[in-house]
Amino acid sequence: MPLIILIMEVSKIQLSPAEMELMQNADIILTKNRVLEKIKSLLETVQQNQIGYVQEHKLKNEIFKVSPKISRGENYLGLPYLILDYPRQSTDNHFFFIRTMFWWGNFFSCTLHVANNSKQTFKEKIKQARWQLSHYYISINDDAWVHHLKELDYERIDQMTDEQFNQACESFGHIKIACRHALSQWEQMPSQLFENWKHFLAVCELIS
Repeated sequence: MPLIILIMEVSKIQLSPAEMELMQNADIILTKNRVLEKIKSLLETVQQNQIGYVQEHKLKNEIFKVSPKISRGENYLGLPYLILDYPRQSTDNHFFFIRTMFWWGNFFSCTLHVANNSKQTFKEKIKQARWQLSHYYISINDDAWVHHLKELDYERIDQMTDEQFNQACESFGHIKIACRHALSQWEQMPSQLFENWKHFLAVCELIS
C-alpha cells in the first residue's frame, strides 16, 4: 500500500482527551499488574486450601486426579480475568469443573459446571439440593461458556419454580450453578470461595 495512503488512514485515528491522558500514564498499567498479582496470590491461597482438603480427607474420586490450574486472560468481554479450576476433569465422556473466577470490574464467582456423563451422574443430586442452592444462579443458556451471570443467561434459583429449575437442569448439555461476590469483599474471598467450593462438592455428594 502506498505510504501516502497509510498516512491518510492514520490521520483518521482520533484520541479523546481521556484516552490521551490514559495512554501517557504508565502508573495505571503498573497498578493493574500489581492488583492482578495480588488476586493471583489470593487464588493460590484458595488452591492450597482445596489441595489440603482433598489430601486430608483422602478423597479418591477420579475428578481430583488432575492438578488445579490458575489461568490469566486479558479479554473476557474486554476485561482482564483470573480463573482457578479444580476439579477440572475433561475427557470424551466426563466433564466436571469447579471454576473460581475473578473478573475485573465485576465480581468474584464460583461455578459448578457438569456436562456429558458427569451431568447424568450428578443431575438428580443437584435437583434434590435446590434449596441448598437457593441464593445461587443457574445457566439458562445453551452456550456453556457464558460466565457473566447476566439475567438473560442466568436465573437466580430462589426466583424459579420447581418446574423451571428442573427444566434448566434437563434442557441443555450442561448444568452450571454459580454464585458471585462483590469485589469489595475481597478480604473475605479466600475463605468464602473455599466454602463455595466445598458446598458444591457436598451438593454432588462427593463430601459429607
